[in-house]
Amino acid sequence: MRYFRLIIVLGFGALLFNAQSLKAQDEFQKWLKKDQDQYKQFVEKEDREFSEFLKKDWEAFLTQQGVKFYSKPKPKKMPVAKEEEKPKPKAPPKKIEKLPPPPPKPRPVIKERPAPTPGPKPLKIDYYGQQILIPFSETIKLNLTLPINNEKISKVWTTFAAVKQDALIKQLKMYKQDLNLNGWGFLQLVHKTARTLTANDRNAATAYTWFLMNKLGYNAKIAFKTDRLFLLIPTQNLIYEQPFVLINKEKFYFISFDDKLDLSGKVFTYRGNYKNADKRVSLSINKLPNLMRTAAKKSFTFKFKGTSYSVPVEYDGEVVKFFKKYPQTEIKLYFTAPASGYLSYSLLNELRPLVKGKNELEAANLLLRFVQTAFNYKTDDQQFGHEKYMLPDETIYYPSSDCEDRAILFAYLVRNLLGLEVIGLDYPNHIATGVLFHSEIPGKSVLFQGKRYVLCDPTYINADAGMVMPELKDIEPKVISF
Repeated sequence: MRYFRLIIVLGFGALLFNAQSLKAQDEFQKWLKKDQDQYKQFVEKEDREFSEFLKKDWEAFLTQQGVKFYSKPKPKKMPVAKEEEKPKPKAPPKKIEKLPPPPPKPRPVIKERPAPTPGPKPLKIDYYGQQILIPFSETIKLNLTLPINNEKISKVWTTFAAVKQDALIKQLKMYKQDLNLNGWGFLQLVHKTARTLTANDRNAATAYTWFLMNKLGYNAKIAFKTDRLFLLIPTQNLIYEQPFVLINKEKFYFISFDDKLDLSGKVFTYRGNYKNADKRVSLSINKLPNLMRTAAKKSFTFKFKGTSYSVPVEYDGEVVKFFKKYPQTEIKLYFTAPASGYLSYSLLNELRPLVKGKNELEAANLLLRFVQTAFNYKTDDQQFGHEKYMLPDETIYYPSSDCEDRAILFAYLVRNLLGLEVIGLDYPNHIATGVLFHSEIPGKSVLFQGKRYVLCDPTYINADAGMVMPELKDIEPKVISF
């Protein structure tokens, strides 16, 4: 009987606890719904206010042409250094006691990230060989008829804001991290997503890119003519030869991913910002994107002090594709950019035995001869029809290269094979490098921050460290530090 009473008491207690627990859970759900409703109202309020703003505050802006690379054209042909003009050191240069460690083998590619929540089958996007899953099953229909005006753009924002975007925005952020994307790479990913979800409608894709970038916290703007929308983006870095408008004393660049922009006539945009959208797109190249890797092979030959060398290398085809239409930005960013895993592993390991045991001057001269003579020279205008700075993988891939591409590659080799400091040297229509040797190396040099950097010109054919092209001997270059 005593046990029976105990069971009754315990049972009653459990019922009471469950009732209280259900009540607490019910109260929590009510609080959560209230909090979610308040958040929804807050978001809707932001979007409504911005949509109302878009109806009225538009101005016609003057489109300005982009900043030019050089004040005069680069030479079509490079001079050849004479043997008798090469400087001779007074004392034997120091040997390189310890080479930097060899690079690791390329890592495996990342796996496909699953859709964040269960639901309809997600859309798939190819991003430079990497499979991207987007948590939408259908495209977004946008009825944007011509002629375009501010009232219609206001409705565009409202249309996009009415669609639940949280899962998409979360997924885009995940891919930015997984793929190791800088600002430009992320902008491309957002645009590819926008194109897919708007069935490749050009104006709709531009509008959706603008909407998503603002929701992701970027200070993107949209501009229009009667028949066309344009994406405007401020960047942390200068973009050369790219048209822009000045808004509140800041450059907003016209961004095109696949076609030439017609900016003739009046172009309208606005000055205000969407709430908390204040980030600028970065063009820094501190790390390469983590894409589906595709190794391609190539071989180069050169001579140094009567000996012929063959250098077989691999480069990454997806890296080349990624940077094919990369905006041309400040050259110091290219000097600090890495090579792909394929290129760094193959090129550095092929050249390492050639410099091992040599003194620092002889090793640098060997690397100079490799960059000077293993590659065909052409200006970017001759090869591409426009100026293009190239990363090491691109210099290996393309049939020709010019001065800045060779300077970037040579600086990469000196840092990673010899462990020596390098700076860039900027002449009016030419780029070279300066190397900080530990020995007293004769010839042309530049004093920078109390250190003597010896001129090393990777484009001046057969020139050794310390030699300067005859036409540049009286010109003091600007220093590119990085």
